[in-house]
Amino acid sequence: MARIAFIDVTVTVSYGGVQTACWRLADALARAGHEVAMFGGEGSIRPANLRPNIQVHIFPFRPREKVIDIGSRFQRIVERASHARHARHAFAAGGYDWAILTKPFDFYWPWILPNDCKTKFCFMSGGTDFYAGDRVLAKKIDAWVAASEFNAWQIHARYKRWPKVIYNGVETDKFAPGVRDESLRARLGIAPDTVLFAFAGRLVGWKGLAVALKALAEPAMRDTNAKLLIVGDGPQKPELKQRAQTLGVANRVVFHDPVPHDALPALYGAVDVGVFPSIGDEAFGITIAEAMSCGKPVIASHIGGIPEVVGNEESGGLLVPPGDVTALAQAMRRLAEDAGLRTRLGAAARARIERLYTWDMSARRLLGALDL
Repeated sequence: MARIAFIDVTVTVSYGGVQTACWRLADALARAGHEVAMFGGEGSIRPANLRPNIQVHIFPFRPREKVIDIGSRFQRIVERASHARHARHAFAAGGYDWAILTKPFDFYWPWILPNDCKTKFCFMSGGTDFYAGDRVLAKKIDAWVAASEFNAWQIHARYKRWPKVIYNGVETDKFAPGVRDESLRARLGIAPDTVLFAFAGRLVGWKGLAVALKALAEPAMRDTNAKLLIVGDGPQKPELKQRAQTLGVANRVVFHDPVPHDALPALYGAVDVGVFPSIGDEAFGITIAEAMSCGKPVIASHIGGIPEVVGNEESGGLLVPPGDVTALAQAMRRLAEDAGLRTRLGAAARARIERLYTWDMSARRLLGALDL
């Protein structure tokens, strides 16, 4: 059995798609008998019921918010370098066969270890966080993995390497269809006959929540009995709250603090439709897949790797052009008015995830990419 480490400063300090992928793959690899280690920053985020062969190592780091702002990429490089400065000696002593890096910001790791360190490095891409100099640092990456075919083309265009495509998975036993949770809806102030659209994720500009608020204010949506639930936190949250007021839809939008990953299935159980209006390239869209696994139809942008997750209308969702307020409003109205369509697309969404996207599948493909 192999010793495999995941290195990502954020994995123990925040929630998100990359963090979820690391923890779920770690669990699947541990279940297969491998020894797994997580190297994160000082933080308390952990999945419940960690397997005994998953070790968590946390180290101090300088959060990006406390780094001088001469560009977000610079801030993230400094954040991760500060973590590596504290973590590298413990990592070098671990005798790992492979280390998984999730961001190009960590490409310097193979360069800062002792010459006698035999660990190989795999880049498991989840996006396009490129920066000047990353091509040089990438020369010591031994294996390449992309989250979608779209992401694979991005990686090849940048680094001239063809990665193996390994889709993210979903815990289909946890993210499963169930009876709609009316008690949770009541606590959120949602009436039984209201069609509840929901987004869960980090509140940053490229996620497109401003587009969703504008869509809710469009004539096509004004006379519908629909509300929008926004679950998460991030730098755009105050702006989104103000925008909802300005657009006159504040009484139809519910902002909810982020919830632990284990609490997401219950939340999805209370909603009717997932809405993910990204305006920036998503390598995969794991929260979309989780909503689909819960039997929820989704509306998502036709951008990046999202179409590979959602498929077409027969596969569980509606795709709209990114940033197109009118198209999003029309798609929302269509699902708000047609309960039968919501049911049919929700069932198709669940079937698609069960067929294509489980963490066991992802773990087996990752081991193949590592020749293990």
